[in-house]
Formats: sequence, structure tokens, C-alpha cells
Amino acid sequence: MNKRRNILEILDSTVRWTGIPARVVGDMSDGPSVDRKHQPLRWSPIWTIASSSTLFFLCLIWPSVLLTSLGTVVAALAPGIHMNGPLGKPSLKDDEREAALRKDSFLFCFALLALFNCFGQLVLMGLALLQNWQLAHFVFVAASAFMLNLTLFWCLPTLYASWRMRELPGE
Repeated sequence: MNKRRNILEILDSTVRWTGIPARVVGDMSDGPSVDRKHQPLRWSPIWTIASSSTLFFLCLIWPSVLLTSLGTVVAALAPGIHMNGPLGKPSLKDDEREAALRKDSFLFCFALLALFNCFGQLVLMGLALLQNWQLAHFVFVAASAFMLNLTLFWCLPTLYASWRMRELPGE
């Protein structure tokens, strides 16, 4: 038994000498990975969603606000965030953890959008009936609601994934 233990210790020390166990521990640990080249986007989706939400709520009160520069800012920023994807890189380079995070971020986005749209349509129709909106007011509100939906669809997965992703080490 003692001789067997010595052989196992020799094998263990030989494997440790290769450096592979330390690499496996580094890859499997909860610490941030140094070789990750993408940065999580946190603030640009928040500002874009806040701008689009402000645009929507202002459009409920003052419908012609859709034509201001706030709408162009939202329309310019949101597709750029969406093109980078939730993890800031193409999905072909994902490992299993990143693929699961990407899937979870899109499922969260779809669930939240479904909830907002189910209740939001009822609220908007109720407001239109109670306040006797003119057709132009209703069209502006519908357009801003559509822009809010697009912004949420483009930015929520990135926001969700960036807050669920671990921090990168400072360089």
C-alpha cells in the first residue's frame, strides 16, 4: 500500500510538473479570464434604453417629440450595440458557458418584451380611448413604442449578458 501511494505521488508530481492542472484550475475557476479579448458593454445599453424610454414617455405627452434629435440618437446607437452581440463577439467563438449566457440573455429579453407588449397594448388602447387621441397623436405614440421595442430587443441581451459576466482584470 505504501509503495502504491508513492507511485501515485510520483505520477501526480509528474503531471503537476507539466503545468496542465494549473491551467485547468485557471480555466475552471470563478476568477476572470485574462485571455478574454472582449469587454462587456454596460453603460451604452443603459443610456440607449433610457433615451428610448424618455422618448416614449415624452411622446405620450407631446407627440411631435419623435422628430427631435433624441430619436436619431437612439436610432444611431441601438443597432451598433446589437451588431456586437450580447457578449461583444460573434457567436461562433463561444464556449459552453458563453453559449448558455447568450441563450439566457435572449430568453430574458423575449420574456420581458412579451410582458411589456401584452400589457402595454392594453394600456395604450385605454389611454387612446380615455383621452380621445387624434390619429396623428396615436401614430406618433405607436412609432415611439415601436422604437422602444427595437431598442429593448437590440440592447437588453447585451445589458443582461454584461451584468451576468464576470469583471475583467484591470490592465
